[in-house]
Amino acid sequence: MNKNTLNHIYQSFMVDVYRYLLSLYHNEYIAEDIMQEKLKDYTEGNLSGDEKKSIEIELEKLEDYQEFLDEQLNIDDKNNSNKTCFNHKKAAISGIITSIFYSSRDPNRMEIYRDVIQSTIAITEPNVRFGSGGTSVGSFFTATMTGELKKLVGSDEIRTGEMDINFFLVKIGYPEKKWFQNQNHSLFFSYPKSSKNDAMVKDWKKLEKLREGTVAEAYISFDKFYETDEILKKFEHKQVTSVWFAVDTGFENTDFIDEPIGFPYIPIWHSDDMTLTTKREKKGILFSKIVSESKSSPNVDSYGSGKLRNENFIKTLDFLNEYNKITSKVSSIPKLDLQKGIDYINSNGVKIYGMVITGPSKEILKLKQEQWIKGINVGDVQLWNWEE
Repeated sequence: MNKNTLNHIYQSFMVDVYRYLLSLYHNEYIAEDIMQEKLKDYTEGNLSGDEKKSIEIELEKLEDYQEFLDEQLNIDDKNNSNKTCFNHKKAAISGIITSIFYSSRDPNRMEIYRDVIQSTIAITEPNVRFGSGGTSVGSFFTATMTGELKKLVGSDEIRTGEMDINFFLVKIGYPEKKWFQNQNHSLFFSYPKSSKNDAMVKDWKKLEKLREGTVAEAYISFDKFYETDEILKKFEHKQVTSVWFAVDTGFENTDFIDEPIGFPYIPIWHSDDMTLTTKREKKGILFSKIVSESKSSPNVDSYGSGKLRNENFIKTLDFLNEYNKITSKVSSIPKLDLQKGIDYINSNGVKIYGMVITGPSKEILKLKQEQWIKGINVGDVQLWNWEE
């Protein structure tokens, strides 16, 4: 489909939408305005499958129309004597259409983007979680998502940073990440095939010096690759919390790995993993409705369910690879090649070479006696907050 055809299709669709929305602005009634009912029925979920698909096809065309919109929305309207009034109308119109664009689909676009961002942080930032603080939809097809970056140290989550992300249709800007001073970027794992190094054993002394009444975050490296179930069983009777698993993806060709890929102890559940338990609806403003839902995630054994955890990790990688343009900007790993990692894991399986754990400092120190632990790297330390 060439650009002229796209222009024609897009403008035809927008004219119909503008007619309806401008009629609201002028408080006029257009008797034969089909789009009025279509938009109302679409937002209320009353359209048939084919009718809903037809509306969404037009919304999808906006994604193909990125370049044209960039031009059109920057046109200088100097010869328009009612420029201010026109711009107010244009902003109001585009704001409503923008809301429809981001809320279409099930799950809607912003839910998908939030999932992509949270999942990217979860697999590329050990022991870091993106807690979405909120999403605001602007005019001219823009939206902003904000949230806090948190990590678990002991039994408490601590704020380690914040991130803002701007969207224009399906395009994402580079996230604005602000790390706080307590964020330690020098943590790393040691690859099993590398030789032992003093850098991986000196932090045992750091743990020895930490006083009773402190909790710590620690990166531990293993003597070889382990299966998920196998490594979970090793921690069943340890007084520490498992947080994150470092997985061999074929990228690890150095002794020290400071840009690992892996998965959190609590699986990254996606919308199609969840089971709906309750649902309530009530009318909102204009033609909108407010939906309240409760969903439950699959059950996971505390020291098992390795197969389920592995499948969830691979599914997440496939999902992120589908949205690689967003993933590549959110991830702090340069030139992230998820497809290469997916192919490697599919051929070799999920093999774990390290973990992030947290707990009382002296309980972590006890792991020094374990022959299967090759070394340790200590991260954040906090005063006692441990809940046994």
